[in-house]
Amino acid sequence: MGSQAPADSAGRVLFGQTRREVLGLLLGRPGERFYLRQIVRTVGTGTGSVQRELNQLTEAGLITRVAEGRQVYFSANRSSVIFNELQAIIEKTAGAAEVVRSALAPLIGEGQIQVAFIYGSVAVGRQRVGSDVDLLVVGDVTLAEIVPGLRAAEARLGREVNPSVYPVEEFRERIKQEAHFLKRVLAGPKRFIVGDDHELGRLAR
Repeated sequence: MGSQAPADSAGRVLFGQTRREVLGLLLGRPGERFYLRQIVRTVGTGTGSVQRELNQLTEAGLITRVAEGRQVYFSANRSSVIFNELQAIIEKTAGAAEVVRSALAPLIGEGQIQVAFIYGSVAVGRQRVGSDVDLLVVGDVTLAEIVPGLRAAEARLGREVNPSVYPVEEFRERIKQEAHFLKRVLAGPKRFIVGDDHELGRLAR
């Protein structure tokens, strides 16, 4: 699926699905902590498998475990010597892009989306707690069609997804007019969900 496919494959090779999902949640929201039931609900797999992953990741020093009364909380260990490197890998293989792609999968499968990418702070890995996920979509699709899926993505990510949606012809016209917003977005870093720079350039012509 464009330039993002190798990253997806790498993520599947490096991490099992449950581990990817757990790390995607904790490293994607490093300033927050979660109890087991929250993680299970977000990841969407069994309690036993999630618990095993949490135990192993804690023993490896990649996440922290803190007990307060009867509740136990887990969070990313930002003191880990490989935190930055691991977070970068997770963000590229199981982070916001993966979550948004899953949410838009039905529309992608129908060929309604030609190009879609995340831009802004999330694209460059500088997001903070509460940072929005900025998304640009070009294709034969409307905002109303993608919103339901994005609401599910927001629930998983714990942050808002702000989409900008353009039909292909309108996108091309705005490019010709050198619209300030598109000019700025296209000049910045991108994390592709559908397509790649080549496809984006083709659509812009």
